[in-house]
Order: sequence, then structure tokens, then C-alpha cells
Amino acid sequence: MRWSSLAEALGIPAPKGLGQTEVTGITYDSRKSGPGSVFVAIRGQHRDGHRFVAESLARGALVAVAEKPPEGVDRSRLVLVPDSRAALAVLAATYFGHPSSAVPVVGVTGTDGKTTTATLLHSALSISLGTVGSLSTVDFRIGREVEPNRSRQTTLESPELQGWLRRMVDRGCRAIVVEATSHGLALGRLDGIRFAGAVYTNITHEHLDFHGTWEAYFEAKSRLLERSVAAGGFAVLNRDDSRAYPLLLPRAGRRRLSYSASGAKEAELRAESVRRSDPGLTFTATTPAGRTEVALEIPGRWNVGNALAALGAGLLLEQPLEELVAGLGSLKAVPGRMESVELGQPFQVIVDYAHTPAALTVALHELRAATAGRLWVVFGSAGERDIAKRAEMGRIAVQLADLTVVTSEDPRGEDPEQSVGEIFEAAVAAGGRPGENLRREPDRAAAIRLAISGAALGDTVLLAGKGHEASIIGADGPVPWSERGTAEAAILERLGR
Repeated sequence: MRWSSLAEALGIPAPKGLGQTEVTGITYDSRKSGPGSVFVAIRGQHRDGHRFVAESLARGALVAVAEKPPEGVDRSRLVLVPDSRAALAVLAATYFGHPSSAVPVVGVTGTDGKTTTATLLHSALSISLGTVGSLSTVDFRIGREVEPNRSRQTTLESPELQGWLRRMVDRGCRAIVVEATSHGLALGRLDGIRFAGAVYTNITHEHLDFHGTWEAYFEAKSRLLERSVAAGGFAVLNRDDSRAYPLLLPRAGRRRLSYSASGAKEAELRAESVRRSDPGLTFTATTPAGRTEVALEIPGRWNVGNALAALGAGLLLEQPLEELVAGLGSLKAVPGRMESVELGQPFQVIVDYAHTPAALTVALHELRAATAGRLWVVFGSAGERDIAKRAEMGRIAVQLADLTVVTSEDPRGEDPEQSVGEIFEAAVAAGGRPGENLRREPDRAAAIRLAISGAALGDTVLLAGKGHEASIIGADGPVPWSERGTAEAAILERLGR
């Protein structure tokens, strides 16, 4: 693609003499700049890309896009824009040929359940549509091909995101599901996508370190709905979310469905007769296309709501109900979501991504009902992130679990003792008894060994917060980590193998 086409998309004249030059890529990382590339200087949490404009040009970048002119830079190769992030989204979408215009793209957002709902929707659509793509916190899927998402970003930056969409379209995907975070929406990473639909799980309490208030967090989430409605797309809303649903409904347009895992009669999709089965659960779903029995292979009663949300999106994409239900039932597991670690030990070990107060609450309630013995929980709270949730999670843990082990979780530049201490103190204030039903161990591997070594016949040990993530982020950056692998090692040590 020539630079003149990209300049036109930005609404600016191409710099003299460069218009017919072929562009080889769009990047915001100066280290990836090369001959023919376009470098976009964006402001990150820790680094300002404007500091690296000169370096990118020295590496051969055709032009640099920035909000202000850095000193000592050749102005003939500099393009000034009011918002670099907005420009990055436009450039990326244009460079990759606007792939979201070729197939329906459905965005899934919410505080909890985004990944499972996106994966369920991918599975549900695959029966009738064949090849379907999805981009989630856990992985990238093209049909049956699955590539782990090792970026630690749920919503990728615009060039990577648009590149994946183009790859999926070129590989024959007939629909694409994209997990959309509040960060991705607020920072404009999704601005170049034409959404055919917006699916909401819930909007509770998360990322207030970034957004400041729940209201600002909600407004970021609502952007997905606004983008979908503006493009003539649909909305699927959770009627059980008493705080967010009334606020989202007036913005949802006419093409909308609501769902209720609690069976609220006002919802167009609702569940009845929810029953545990081995290994998942079954329920009766009432939908606009009729009543049907749904059998899920994945455990957790909260997945009833996630499944209904996926059904609603599938129906609004005009897919047959019976094929959507068959697709839901074909999903065997979602990595790091209620994942059982079974090596022959006489107790359950469960790995789950629950890292918010709401998610921890439902996970502990679910496991309590399925536990004959004591319920353990090992968890922490990420450093330099939403500190307001720490006390609440400490209170929830000691009130809902029999034994709580507080540990670290991605401390980043914060002293692990700080987050552990805040959770621990709140747990004590809520009735936790140090040394009895409450322990603290900042070393996460040691905390997992502590719980697994103490578990008895019929107990359940929930390892919450990390799920599928393949690293722990400390002061010096990420180090490799596997929650499941660490649990397996502790179990084998306990069994003497």
C-alpha cells in the first residue's frame, strides 16, 4: 500500500516526494521500524513514544506520526496529528484493508466471563458457519487451530489486532469474536473495527486504578455498544446485572436481546432447571427461537449466563438454535477457567482466573457446593493495580472459604508484602484467624505448596487469579510461570512421586 492512501485515510496531504512510496508496515515500537515502515508515537503508561521518533527514522521508517514535533527531527518525514492513538487505529485498519468489513465481528466485554463467553460463542458458531475466528485473553483461534495468547494483553494494539483480523478473513473465517477490554476501548485500540454486535457479561469492579471511578469504567465499556449500534449492529445484555443493565438498555437500539441466568421472565433468553452433570451442567433455555436443553461440558453455574449470552449473539447472527446448542456442547474446556488438576490425589485442585471480588465470590460459592471436605483458596492481588478491591477480596475469602492463603500476584514494581499485607489485614478484620484459617505467604509457589500439602481427603484447593497466564510480572519484568505446572509439582511432591 502506498503512503498516499494512508495519508488520505488520515485526512492529510502526503509529504512531498513520499506519496507513491510503498509502506511495509505500521508500528508503534521503534525497534520494529525498518525501511518503508510508518512509526506512530503513542504515549504509554511508562514510556512516551515521542522519545523514539528519531530512532525510528534512523532505522529507516518512511515517516513518523506524532502529536508534537520532537527536537532535531527532519520535519519532511514527520506527520503531526491531534491524537496518535486514533491515527494508529486508522492507519492499521487501512493498511490491512478494513478486514472487519468483510465478515461480522462480535465484541464481548464485561468485568468477568469475557473469555469464556467469547470462546463459547466461537464454539457455538462453528457448527453452522464452519471456520470462525476468535481473539481472547487466553488464545487466538482460527477454526480448530489454537495459538496461545502470550502477550498478557487481552485487546492487542491496533496493528496486531488488525493483522489478526486480516489473517482470519484470508483464512476463510465467516465470523470473528473479539474480547474487548475497558483499556482497549478507552485507548482506541478497537476504533478501526466495524462491530456487528456487542455482548455484555457484567460490569462490576475492576481497573479503577486506570479509570478512576466506576462511572468512567462503565463509559469505557459502553463504547463497544455505541460502536455496534452506530454500525447497525446488535446488543446482547445481561438482565441480571442490576447496576449496568438499566444504563445500557437506552443505548442498545432496536436489535437487542437480554438474557437471565436466574430465569427472570422479562429476559428474552432465560435459564430454568439448572443441574450439575459430569463434568459440566445442563439447563433448559427459553429463547426467541424456542425452548431447548443445553448441555455444557464446562463446569460452573455462572457459565449458564455466559452460554445464554453466546446463544443470544448466535441468534442475532441468524444461526439455527439447534446448531448453536450443539456448538456450545462441543467445547470441552477453557484454559485457566475452572480447570481441574488431577493426578490421582484424594482432593480437588482447581485453577481459575478469578481475580475480582465478584468472580472470587461465585467461584467459592460454586466449589463450596461441590466440596465434601474443607475449601481452600490461594489468591492475591496485582501490584500497581486496582487496590480498592484488595480489602473486599480478603473479606470474601475468609467468609466463604475454610482456609485462606494470601499470596502475591504480578507484584510489578510494588513490594509484594504491600498487597499481601492489605488483603491479610482486611481478612483479619473480617474474622480471619492467623495461623488457623488464615495464612500469608508472598512466594506464590510456596503458597500453593502450603495449601496442597495441607489438603485432606475430600478437600478442594482453589488457586485463583492467574489462570492461564504464562508469566509473573515483577519489578524486573516478567518471569515464566505456570499455575497448573506449579500445582502439578506440588501434588507430585505430596504424593511422593
